[in-house]
This record gives sequence, structure tokens and C-alpha cells, in this order.
Amino acid sequence: MFVVFAAATVAVGAKTPAIDPALWPAPAAGAPVSVDTWAAISQSFDIVLPSTVGSETVLGAAAARYKSRIAALVATESGASSDSTVSALVVKVDDAASLTPFTFPTVESYNLTLGASGELVLAAQTQWGALRGFETVLQLCEGSLIGGGVAAVPTPLAIQDSPRFAWRGVMMDLARHFYSVKFIMKTMDVMEANKMSILHLHITDDQSFPIESDAVPELAAMGAFHPSQKYSEEDVAQLVAYGVSRGIHVVPEFDMPAHTAAWGLGRPDIMIKGEGCSAQPLEHGDVMNPTTDATYEALDALLSEQSNRFGGSFFHLGGDEVPTTCWTENETVKAWMEKKGFTTPGEIESYFVNKVASGPKFSQHNQNLVYWQEIFQNNVTLRPSTVVQAWKTDVMPDVMHAGLRVTNSYGWYLNHGCDNYGDGNWDKFYLNEPDDLAPGVTPAERALLLGGEVTMWSECVDEVIFEAIVWLRASAAAEKMWSPKSATASAGLPVATRIAKHRCRLLRRNVTVEPVNSGGEGPRAVNPLC
Repeated sequence: MFVVFAAATVAVGAKTPAIDPALWPAPAAGAPVSVDTWAAISQSFDIVLPSTVGSETVLGAAAARYKSRIAALVATESGASSDSTVSALVVKVDDAASLTPFTFPTVESYNLTLGASGELVLAAQTQWGALRGFETVLQLCEGSLIGGGVAAVPTPLAIQDSPRFAWRGVMMDLARHFYSVKFIMKTMDVMEANKMSILHLHITDDQSFPIESDAVPELAAMGAFHPSQKYSEEDVAQLVAYGVSRGIHVVPEFDMPAHTAAWGLGRPDIMIKGEGCSAQPLEHGDVMNPTTDATYEALDALLSEQSNRFGGSFFHLGGDEVPTTCWTENETVKAWMEKKGFTTPGEIESYFVNKVASGPKFSQHNQNLVYWQEIFQNNVTLRPSTVVQAWKTDVMPDVMHAGLRVTNSYGWYLNHGCDNYGDGNWDKFYLNEPDDLAPGVTPAERALLLGGEVTMWSECVDEVIFEAIVWLRASAAAEKMWSPKSATASAGLPVATRIAKHRCRLLRRNVTVEPVNSGGEGPRAVNPLC
């Protein structure tokens, strides 16, 4: 069974100049390309929900939101006429009596059809698929306005759509520059427009600790840039709820045992400093102290508290770029290693990672823990539920051979430090094929590839320039992760033209998006109307 949206019967067939509505990401099948027959959206357009679906539900709120956005398009259209109209969407959901909760993987498939009978039907298994279908309907209406048309949907129409990967993410670095809650929510709006599903928040790092904790209050009290630049418990609740309303899982990251210098401002007792560590305050080099119970007690209290606040299925504990000389040149650590019988830094790291994961409070939350790839490469013993985030080498086949799930960020870095060119222009992101990074795996192992993330590090990026650096390239990766592999093999002129029209769409939605003047196509070829 599927969710069903049925439009009022209309007389279809109004002819207009052929237009490509430029759906982004491209549907799995049935995308309209050159459309010259449209059914216009009526001035009295409405969405009618089943009686069991209240306005306070995710589906109810989404219906109201999209109805308002479509109505705004009707109100601003040029005045071109059509003798075919769509006046209503009647919504029938298979899970109307008990709407499917937001879990991972999320069922996001839907079908959208408009035939000779004049019924516009959006069918999905869950309310989450309906959300993705709403976005497609809005994009069709926006696409019909190209060249001075009216808000309309193509006829005939037969879209069958579902994502290739469940994990389609953006990572935001909140520790190097502070981002307001309002801006993070706007970023989720843009993610929704690109049918993305994961917002990975890299919350803490050497530079700051910007999130409040009742369990360990001194961390944010001393580690935030400023008292006004901290995320409260209420902020977290607002962000998580906003993500759910857009079909986006918010995944928090508390990086450790390295990238933790700012932790030492409030809790110096849980840090190792000195020879082999950071030469300057708040620079990379200091690591957490693995020898003392105080470290694990503080982390267990903090992570249990934050797991309660964020909820969800995934919790990222970092683990990248550990400067092990900070441990091995410290006399206290050396004595502890000898007592434990440890001879390598990897043994310290494995002990630390597993002791944190098995904390008596934190472990009760049964989170799927996520780590950067170094934790796997350093031979740390990991739970079967672990997810490894690949970012700098072709580690994915080894992760899959080990039976662990993996996400890819290799080739999808939006910047490297202050180099905001990162891994290249939009076309490079579009052609970065995750399967090519995992040769020699079995079909069962390939199923362990959840998807990927684009990463936006904030050493030299803040709210002022964030959007123009992230979008359009994140949009390119979004289509790679949503659309069928066979549909994303080329970044030639047709794709460049379509993503340029998608840029126009995002500009209309008040998003600052870089122009499509790369990938071998000049501005005159790929920047129409905006």
C-alpha cells in the first residue's frame, strides 16, 4: 500500500512552449524532461488530509507548509492562462491511523502520476515518502514558471521514485565558527529541497566547546567562544524536532580523544598536555587522559545526557587524527601503559574507545556509534553496529570485508582547512561514485554502504559565506546519492543545464548559491534566467 494524493478531476491538455521542469535530484524513473502540456494549479488549491491525520503531525504540518508555498507561486505567476486546473490534493495514507515513526533507514519511496482522468496521485508507503513527494510537486510547479508560465504540473505524468542510499548527508562544523540555530534550520530547509536525510553536527573541537551540559557544566562555561554562543538543551530539542519535520536525522559528534583542546579549559584534569602535545593553547595536539577514572566518568555523564537530548539512532564519537606522541611521551601514560601491558599507541586508543562506549550510563542508550576511519585503520575493536565514516583513503572495501557499515566522504570535502575549493567543482562531486571506491566486494558487503556526506569545515567559514561554498556542490552529491547510478554517470551539458535551473530554484528560495560556471560549460550555456 502507498500514501495517495488524488487531485480533483481536471480537463488536461493546455499547450505551452516545451519546458524541462529540472527536478533535482532526478527521480528514479519517469522524470518529465520536455513538457509542453500542463495542468495549472488552481487559485483555490487545497490539500485535504485523512480525518485521522491531525495538523500537529509531521504529515499534517508538511501539507500546510507545502500548500502555502504552492499558493505563493500561484499568487505571483505572470498571468498566463491554462484551460486545465488542479484544485486539490486528497491525501490517503496507508499508516494514517498510526503514522510511521522516524527511524533509520527511512522508507522514502513514492509514485506521482497524472493521467487522462485528471487525477494527480502521490503514492508512498510512509509519511516520509510523502514528504519527498511534496517536494517534487513543489519543484514541478516552480519549473513550470520558467519562461513566464503558470504554476502547474505536467500531464501526463508518471514518476516512480526512491533513494539509492538512505544516508545522504551534510556535515556542519559548529566548533570553529558558531552557527545560529536559525541558520542551522535554514540549512535543513535547503537539505529538504535536495532530498537529503542526515545532518551531521561536528559540535566540539580544539577551538571551542559550544554546547551546554548540566552533567559537566564547566565544559561549555569555559570552552565556548562567548556566553551567547552556546547551544542549550532547548536549542537541541528545537533542531531535532525541525529535522524530523523535514525528514532529516540530526547526528551529533563529540570528537575524541583528540580534537579536544577546548575541553581542557573547563576540565584540565581529563587532558594530557606537555611534551609531544599542542605547542599553543587551543591548537591540535592535546589529547584526553586515558589513565584516570575522572575522564571516563565525565564522558559517561556527558554522552548519556547528550544522547538523551538528541535521541535518534546514531552518535558520532570522532576518533580522527590522534597525535599519539602526546600519550607516549607523557610519563604518567608511559607508567600506565607498562602496568597495563600495552606496548603501542593503538592499544591505548582501543582501550579508550571501548571504555567510553561501554560507559554504564551511555551504553544504556544502545546507540549505533559512528567513527572516522582512523579508528578502524588503527585496529580498534569495534561493535558490529558501528558505522565507519571514510574520508581520506579508499578504506571502504576493508570496512565492508570486516562486516561493518560505512559512509563515504572521500571526494566530497567542500574545503580543506582554508582552501574552500576542497575536492573540486560541482562536476567533480557529481562524478564521485561511491561504488568505484569499493572494488572487490560481494553484493552482501556492498549493501553495507549506507551512502555518504559532504563535509563543511569551518576554520575559515562562517554563516556569511557558508551557503555559497556548500551549495551547489552539495546538491551535486545529493543527486549522486538519491538517483540511480545509471542516471548519474555523466556531468555533461544536460546535467549542467538542469543543475543551473535548480540553482535558480534555490535562489528563488533565498539561498545564496554559487553559479554553474565550471565543469567545462560556460556561463552562457548553463545559467538561464537567474
